[in-house]
Parts: sequence; structure tokens; C-alpha cells
Amino acid sequence: MSKLNIHTLVSYDTEQPADSVEWCPQEGWENLFVCGTYQLEHDQQSSLASRKGRILLYRFDVDSTNESLKLLQTIDRSAVLDQKWNPAQRNQLAVAGADGMLALFAMTDKTGQPLLEHQTSVALCGDATIDRNLLTLALDWRHDGKRIIASDSHGCVELFSTENGLQSIHSWNVHGFEAWTCAFSRHNENVVFSGGDDCFLCLHDIRCSAEPIMKGKNKTHSAGVTSLLSFAGRDHALLTGSYDENVRLFDERQLKSNVSELALEGGVWRLRSNPHREPNQILCGCMYHNFSVVQLQSDDSFKLIGQYEEHESICYGCDWQQVGTNYRTGRRIIATCSFYDHKLCVSEINE
Repeated sequence: MSKLNIHTLVSYDTEQPADSVEWCPQEGWENLFVCGTYQLEHDQQSSLASRKGRILLYRFDVDSTNESLKLLQTIDRSAVLDQKWNPAQRNQLAVAGADGMLALFAMTDKTGQPLLEHQTSVALCGDATIDRNLLTLALDWRHDGKRIIASDSHGCVELFSTENGLQSIHSWNVHGFEAWTCAFSRHNENVVFSGGDDCFLCLHDIRCSAEPIMKGKNKTHSAGVTSLLSFAGRDHALLTGSYDENVRLFDERQLKSNVSELALEGGVWRLRSNPHREPNQILCGCMYHNFSVVQLQSDDSFKLIGQYEEHESICYGCDWQQVGTNYRTGRRIIATCSFYDHKLCVSEINE
């Protein structure tokens, strides 16, 4: 496999620190994506800090002569920690906030321009015995769009139904510290995973009517588990990222030990698969180093095949453009964002 060349098409100043990017996965809106921001502001008189943020809706247009990035909408709200588009319903976005809420937005084009409208929000239960602020840290949709899993700063994981607004089904305390990440299995809809600052990777069976049952626990990671990717392109494959600067492959059927691993500098905060063209190519947000692309090879090993060095601050958010014209013409487009330099880039990947 030859090395990849990643070059910037356009960049944008998000004003506030940026930490998440998600391309819309539906045909017709394939050039739209959201970016989330997180601004910590201190009150000089009370010494209290507030976490403010924005949802930024962008459109990336490309033609034969140039590329342009246009900010369509700015939604001021609490700081955004994670965002995911509903994989089954065309116009729905779920947002994890620093206010301990899970929010749903709907995208409409009533005015002839796509805009996000708030639908509903619900507060996570958290752990009532903990007096520190509750932040919703991560979320994931089930493949049919009827369930959402969310994790929080109290170490809890909570399961929601989306069939009639947002309704909590279960909340359970899993991790000793922050539950940085959570994900549904793409191979078994009754299984969810969570990863925490306590270094544990956990597997939960959610079929039980009383409370989900922990069916697996792994402490291979030497630092917090920060990212999960149940990899649909390969049977029973689960990828993890960690503060310990490794990306790992596990077999979901047994978490006793990982199958393979690759050291990447900087701490691995995000893992995103290229879903339509080369699913074995994984875009990694390596916090204190860069954005990297690794190849999951046929023998289950990883190979570093590309690095993007444009950002000068913490590399958090990244995603592939998933559908549409650019894919049909063979172009591979990504969006990336970084924190203190509040920089957003749209780039193209070539061999």
C-alpha cells in the first residue's frame, strides 16, 4: 500500500476551540457537516467556570475550478462534546453537551437553505452521589436509529429510546472515572461497549429488562480508553483508541486480549472508518500529534499510511465525507478540527 498524500482544500477559523466534526451521511445533503466547539469561560468574581459552545453547520461545495466552505448556521448552546447523525433517519442529529444533556436536532430546508431546529433534550441521570458537574461525553446510535447510548463524566452509561422523543431506558454506573466513549456493536444490536478513564473497556448485554449485564471487561490499555469503533467491514471487529497512544483491534466475542495494536503518537481521541470506498482505512485524531490514516490489513495488523500535519493544537474531531458526488468521482474528502487554534480544515486524500 502506497503512502497517502493529504492536502488542504480550504480552512476556516471557528473562533471557539473546535472538538468534533460529523459529515451528514445522507444523499442530497452529502456536502453538509457540523462542527462542535467548547469554550471554557471563567467568571472573575465568583471563580466559577462555564462551558459554552456552538454547533456550526457548514456546506462544502466543489466544482471543476474551486472549492468553497460556507457557514450556514451557528447555534449557541452549552459546549459540544460529541455529535452523531441518525444513520436511518435522514434529518436527525444527536448532540452531547457539557450541561449533562442529550439533545436532538432536525435539519429542514423550509427556507430553501438547510437549517437545524431543536427537537427535544433530556438530562442524563448520572451518579447522584457525585457532586461534580455532569457532562455528556459521547454518544452513539444503533444502526436502525431507534436507540442511543450515551456516556458521562460520572462514569455512567445510559440507554435511550428515540421512538417517541427521547426516553431513558436504563442508566448504570460502569467506570470509576469519566466514561469517555461508548458504542453499539455493529455485529450484535444487543451489545454496547464503553471505555473510561479507569483504563477499562467494557461489554454490556442490554437485553435484560432489569439492568444491562456486563459480559466482558478488559484492562489492556495503560491509560484511558477514549474512542471506540465497532468495525462493520470485518466480522466481530472492534477498534479502540486510548490516551496510551495506541490503536488496537479486538474480537468482540472475547475481550481477554487484543488481536493487534499500533503505536501512534499523541493519544488517539477519534477513530473514523472510510465507509464507502476503503473501509479498512481508519482516520485517527491523534490529540497531541496530528491526524493519521492507518490501514487495517488482511492479516489483522495495522499500518500507518498517511499523516496530516496542518493543525497546530489538540487534534480532536475528524470524519470522512460519506456519500455523494465526490465519492462517485473517486475523490476522498475529510474534515478535521483542532482545539486552541480553533481551526477547521477540509482536505483531499490521494495516493
